[in-house]
Amino acid sequence: MLGELIEAVPGVTVFRTGWLASPHLAAYLGKLGRVRVFYDGVELDPLDARAGGALDLSFVETWPLEEVRVEQGADEVRVHLRSWRVNSTTPVTRVDIHTGDLETNTYRGYFGRRFPGGHALQLGAYQYGTTDVQHGGDADQTSLWGRAGWARGKWSFDASILRVGRQRGEQSREGPGTPLPALDAVSSTAYVRAGFGDPDSGPWLQAIAARQQFAIRKPPITVLDTIPGPGGGGPGGSPEEPDTVTVAGDTSRSARQYVVAGGFAFGRLRLSGTARARERDGHIRLTPSLRATVAVQRATLGAFLERPDVGVGMRTELNARVQPISPLSLELVTARWLGDGIPGFTAFRAGIGIRAGRLWIGGGTFSTDAVTSLAPVLFDTSFRAPAAGPVRGIYGLARGKVFRDIGLDFVGLRYQGAAPFHPEYKVRTRLYLDSDMRRRFPSGNLHILIALSHEYRTQVPFPTGNGELFSSQYRTWGLQVEVRLLSATLSYQFRNFMNEEFVQVPGFAMPRPTNFYGVRWEFWN
Repeated sequence: MLGELIEAVPGVTVFRTGWLASPHLAAYLGKLGRVRVFYDGVELDPLDARAGGALDLSFVETWPLEEVRVEQGADEVRVHLRSWRVNSTTPVTRVDIHTGDLETNTYRGYFGRRFPGGHALQLGAYQYGTTDVQHGGDADQTSLWGRAGWARGKWSFDASILRVGRQRGEQSREGPGTPLPALDAVSSTAYVRAGFGDPDSGPWLQAIAARQQFAIRKPPITVLDTIPGPGGGGPGGSPEEPDTVTVAGDTSRSARQYVVAGGFAFGRLRLSGTARARERDGHIRLTPSLRATVAVQRATLGAFLERPDVGVGMRTELNARVQPISPLSLELVTARWLGDGIPGFTAFRAGIGIRAGRLWIGGGTFSTDAVTSLAPVLFDTSFRAPAAGPVRGIYGLARGKVFRDIGLDFVGLRYQGAAPFHPEYKVRTRLYLDSDMRRRFPSGNLHILIALSHEYRTQVPFPTGNGELFSSQYRTWGLQVEVRLLSATLSYQFRNFMNEEFVQVPGFAMPRPTNFYGVRWEFWN
């Protein structure tokens, strides 16, 4: 799940109501709507009419991906997803089968081949079902993905489609508020793309035409509520004149997106520009952006400029990373909104890292000016967006190998007090053994991963029309074991094995101890 991946980023907090099919909303520095997701260069728009402008990460499929790259800015996080590619003319097939508690069964299949003439064909399917007798939220999902393309020399053309169909039952809720209603929805993203050159070397150019759609097939719904929206455009909207978002009976949404991007990479200099046009409901919105990166001596400097829409000013992001001596690294990222009558808005993040052997130890601080957040109405239409306010905090991290094949991933944050959509304290720790045992098995046909994980989070306030509701303060433990033999990988997960009772969203109980295990097997020719 994408939400679990990006929670390793300092400042990102993900909220969900249950197991696989529950909605997932992400906040960055306590602001919902500040995590943006790009799939093969297409920005995924929040088309779910019930979500009030927030993107439900549970509908962002990770199974057809080969790379997830996170770009952490000062006031937003940009997640770049790259779908699976094949480079060999030898056919490749992979099958994944997993099962576990809550009557969870998952099946995945992949096929890919590149033909001698430069043509390529890739297909994939994913199906899962799960049942929670105690809390409801039973779900069944089928996802289909395919791509066909052609490449020769520096030219490439391809077309792709990803379709997700999900049925989910009503999920019960304890305490005040309404249950999470049942859902039968379909989401799809399709595009055609033409490209020239390689973004990592020399000049390059790319053009994309894409269409996204989200439709709730049943049950039909009527107007549920009229809720405060994100307001204008800018840095989270204008609290003085908020928009309104209405959850209405028309729950089918579609949008077209046209992207032209180009640039060049020469030595240590990289320049690129993107023109992104969105067409929705007969309106076209143009989002141009520029990016530059240069590496000089022991420093890397970068700039990212973007104009989200006409009349909302220019967002400018500058970043610098300096390594004055080999084991020391300094980083500064700052963002500012300027122009078109919008008051100046500033955010920054500064950090320091020290390398001790193969382990990086560091920390830093972050700060944003007053900025509004979206309301998580996908969970409950009574939730409200909080008043705009600044966010301050510090973080610490440690990542890398501690001794031989034993490694550590640690991220800890402390905000200046608990505020809506972020806890006062948040800690994630993962201690792992990751070894291919090359000394004993030089062929590399054996690989072992054993990981023990821990998460701690204090209470999080959720504003409502009548006050506030709170999530739990909790700590959970998890275990992961993977053993690869040749091209088959056996995996086992034991989540929340200390049987912690907790909620991330007020009223919705998270799963108790959950086992999940299976095998994935790759075949060539």
